Amino acid sequence: MRITNTQQSGDIPRRCQSEHFGALVTQTSRLIRRAMDARVSAEVTPELTGVRGMLLGEIIRANREDRDIYQRDVEQWLQIRRSSVTAMLQTMEQDGFITRCSVEKDARLKRLNATPKGVAFHERIHATIERFERDLQQGIAPEQQAAARAVLEQVLTNAQELTIAAAKLPPAEQPAPKG
Repeated sequence: MRITNTQQSGDIPRRCQSEHFGALVTQTSRLIRRAMDARVSAEVTPELTGVRGMLLGEIIRANREDRDIYQRDVEQWLQIRRSSVTAMLQTMEQDGFITRCSVEKDARLKRLNATPKGVAFHERIHATIERFERDLQQGIAPEQQAAARAVLEQVLTNAQELTIAAAKLPPAEQPAPKG
């Protein structure tokens, strides 16, 4: 059976149904995250997602370099809200991959450390993510990869600037109730 632009394979559309560039980026991002999560779950452990695996790798690198890493660093790196990072770190801590330790100079700060379990899983996660990245870029010429990266970096910069500009705008007025 041939799949057209409007048909779906499973529940995954073959093409973005919107003409908007942002919709294509969003759909691509979500699908990549779902595929990576499935790969990490199948090949390493269902306790970690791809993003948590990448975060664990960053925590391990920071620990090996004797560099402190805190929740706010994760918020900035992943560009997600504090509550989302808190939930992610709590789950990773409950599952035994990391610990959060208070810092002497400021008890509100919690330094992130990988546990022996986290370190043990790191190499498997890293290898899985590397294979996933290779598979994701399969059939794309190096020049196309470089061009795509440059475009996505500029889109990221534009989105960051739009976010900053939007935060400076006054809130929209609510329409008067009808009736």
